[in-house]
Amino acid sequence: MRYITPLLLIALAGCQEASPSLPEPTPPTPTGEPNLRLIEVASGLSQPLYLTHAGDGSGDLYVVEKGGRIRLIQGGSLRSQAVLDISGKISTGGEQGLLGLAFHPGFRNNGYFYVNYTNTAGDTVIARYTMNRSTKVADPNSERVVLTVDQPYANHNAGWLGFGPDGMLYIPLGDGGSGGDPQNYAQRLEAQTGNRHLLGKVVRIDVNTSDSGRNYRIPPDNPVLGGQVSEIWAYGLRNPWRASFDRATGDLWIGDVGEGAMEEISLGPKGGKGLNYGWRIMEGTRCNDNSLPPGCNHPSLTPPVHAYGRGDGYSVTGGYVYRGRRFPRMQGRYFFTDFGTGRLWSLRQVNGTWQRKLELSQLGTGLASFGEDEQGELYLVNLLSGKVWRMEDQP
Repeated sequence: MRYITPLLLIALAGCQEASPSLPEPTPPTPTGEPNLRLIEVASGLSQPLYLTHAGDGSGDLYVVEKGGRIRLIQGGSLRSQAVLDISGKISTGGEQGLLGLAFHPGFRNNGYFYVNYTNTAGDTVIARYTMNRSTKVADPNSERVVLTVDQPYANHNAGWLGFGPDGMLYIPLGDGGSGGDPQNYAQRLEAQTGNRHLLGKVVRIDVNTSDSGRNYRIPPDNPVLGGQVSEIWAYGLRNPWRASFDRATGDLWIGDVGEGAMEEISLGPKGGKGLNYGWRIMEGTRCNDNSLPPGCNHPSLTPPVHAYGRGDGYSVTGGYVYRGRRFPRMQGRYFFTDFGTGRLWSLRQVNGTWQRKLELSQLGTGLASFGEDEQGELYLVNLLSGKVWRMEDQP
């Protein structure tokens, strides 16, 4: 059994989500193919694995370091002082660590941001912190734990979280780890101790209010799954390490790391309410376990828009649909990469068919994440080299 994912490779080897309000319509996509290059923005980071912005008009970029710090790139320079350092309360072995960051849509007024980390017991914690917007420093004692999820194994924690166009917080979680999802968490919908029924799911919660003793509310328009409305928005995921919202359409894109044969890019139109992405029944477009209901290739399962095998890579890093304005030839393309092979591709739909194009190759291992700034420009983060690059289209 194989269950290699981006952060596990590190153990073996030794950005803002979309704004909750949709922007002005983007210009028409011009003819011609982009000619990409990477421009270094920052270096000297310690195992960076995500980049995002605060949506406050400042132009600042925030970088998540696996060891527990959030760093600030301000005016093009990396500040030495951390925005937040919670290294003392997290586990960092293998795929664990500080894994995700999302700023509240009202951050300009309330200073709230949310993080996804594994605590010292190895369990997933979603927590809110408050930042002083003048000093750009957060009080580590301001933590308000929103949600915890028991993790039965150390791998497949996933890590991304983000606010959708509807203002709700979306949290794609891995299947709990080991290999082959031995407890079939990704397909199970019944309530379980320690919130393990949320494993292998896209969780959608309202963090602006609370109910039933929780620091959040279950949105009443969440789907009825397993006979009830719960935190579960969609299910059937293995290790959705990186995801993003298309800021022009509200679609949710998910890069789901595969088992032993295939990597996949899944798409949830308008967020993907109630979809079953298939794991562990399916792995990409491959039948993995036909004994599980409803069986392989059943019409109730949502297949990926793209999947690739071991000839192309072995650990997908999901990216973003480009909606910036600087590089028109990139417009509307979904960019993604592979952590292990360093290949970077784009997807676009032509006459109803998704077509893949190799944009850059031989970028080396360690491309752990894309990032997006407030203007929709894209960045790449390398966990191994400690560098951040901006993606550009050159003439």
